[in-house]
Amino acid sequence: MHFTLNQSEIEALLREDVPYFDLTSSLLNLSTVNAEILFTPKEPFTVCGSEEVEKIFNLLGVKAELIVSSGKTAHAGETVLKAHGNAELLHMGWKVSQNILEHFSGIATRTRSMVDGAKRGRKNTEVCGTRKHLPGIKHLSLKALCSGGGSPHRLGLSDSILIFSNHYDLLGGMETLCKQLPSIKARCPEKKVAVEMETPAHAVLAAEAGADIIQLDKLSPESVAEITEKVKRANRNTVIAAAGGINDKNAAAYAAAGADVLVSSWMYFGKPADYKVTIRKM
Repeated sequence: MHFTLNQSEIEALLREDVPYFDLTSSLLNLSTVNAEILFTPKEPFTVCGSEEVEKIFNLLGVKAELIVSSGKTAHAGETVLKAHGNAELLHMGWKVSQNILEHFSGIATRTRSMVDGAKRGRKNTEVCGTRKHLPGIKHLSLKALCSGGGSPHRLGLSDSILIFSNHYDLLGGMETLCKQLPSIKARCPEKKVAVEMETPAHAVLAAEAGADIIQLDKLSPESVAEITEKVKRANRNTVIAAAGGINDKNAAAYAAAGADVLVSSWMYFGKPADYKVTIRKM
């Protein structure tokens, strides 16, 4: 990937785990020992975070070698990154680096699995991750999503328009919203307008009123297929996004139902990737 955390963000991650120094390594006088550290997956993973780990060790003053970059597959037993130098400094970078690799490679791997599932159902269906990642780790969560072949659904509330039922209920209902859609689109001509719907009739109304994207939430693949057919007849350029409960097991079914986009937060939550960390004397 072409984006990584900047130096101040890297420093903050390191300072969180090592606010002053490594008391254990200091007491053992490990600064006099020359060693190397290796990060090796125990099973195949889509890697994410290796660039950040390289920066962590370089910041500590030891030499790091990045072997597998984010977005690439690492096989079981294949070293993703290694560093060598002062053993005390290696221990200072050990756990924060392992946490980054394991957590974000896990997200990237799950995303890749979902992307592969979607492609089996329909070649051009895109997988998009929601904003439902843990607070404070947005940058790396998005990097992991992209490393796995996905795309962000919305970067934030300021960059896109997604109208939910709670929005149009406050306006007076679906019909009122449809009357206002042309003026909404005229006020932001460079943006796509998405509207979330749950019924075929409302979806068709919104498409006819000019909604660029119809988002269908928590519907079965069969219902998505039914609504997609009706919406495309009303406006063949309308994009269909399916959301709610979509994962790598059902991605193919939703894609085959005609969804252009699968919107999910599933990839953000699950078991981290499992890396073996080896520290040995040189």
